[in-house]
Amino acid sequence: MEKMICRQGMADTSQAWIYYKESGRGTPILMLHGNAETHLIFDYYEEKLSMKYCVILMDSRAHGRSRIKPEYAESEFTTTDMARDAAALLDILHIPSCILFGFSDGANIALEFASLFPDRTRAVIAISGNVSPDGLILPVRAFCVGKYFCLRAAAEFFQHRHGNDFVRKHIFPHLFHHQQLASLLCNSPMMSHKQLEKIQAPVLLIAGTRDLVKVSHSRLMARLIPRAQLVLIKGATHTSMFGRKAFYLKIIHDFLNQLRMTQ
Repeated sequence: MEKMICRQGMADTSQAWIYYKESGRGTPILMLHGNAETHLIFDYYEEKLSMKYCVILMDSRAHGRSRIKPEYAESEFTTTDMARDAAALLDILHIPSCILFGFSDGANIALEFASLFPDRTRAVIAISGNVSPDGLILPVRAFCVGKYFCLRAAAEFFQHRHGNDFVRKHIFPHLFHHQQLASLLCNSPMMSHKQLEKIQAPVLLIAGTRDLVKVSHSRLMARLIPRAQLVLIKGATHTSMFGRKAFYLKIIHDFLNQLRMTQ
């Protein structure tokens, strides 16, 4: 069955221009990529899922083709902001509710969305996500914090280099962009137990025993989210979903089929 491209474009939201692409038809699935990635990481999953679903891909703010509007461009942002971007995109596309499919930071955004907009969330597939920065394993957490403070110091240094247009137009924006991405890993998400309890949709959590997220944290998420089920894959790493695509797709299909049977 050939994949059908419905449309693609730029959604004009209150804080950003969000690139999106739709393919297939049926129940909508919004796919959310990870930190410093784009919608292109989901090519395989888009192709397979668009045979039965309307797959919506988007580039998160400050990623890929999406752009933050000038008045917000020199501020850090959070996964909460990005979840609101996703809701704004769905408004523009006239989609009242959807299934959310997120990887890494995208999983965090999906869970934020489900907490903020429970009535718009049909289900969540969250792969290698976390609900607080301390959910990351210690070496990764330490690296992210160190990287963030180095980038912030460098950006502040170059921001005040007056009289040099090249620095102002090129070096500072480049450094600050990377500071924004690093800040997501250090400062987001910050979901409380109360926020997690607001997630009423069925949630599939997938994580690996060699993930960048602590196994204990994944288990905690499964306990705190009311309708969550955790699939913990032995030996899987943070990016195993891209190396073992058919294996992960089967887990996802099984969850979606179960969801269809109960609706």
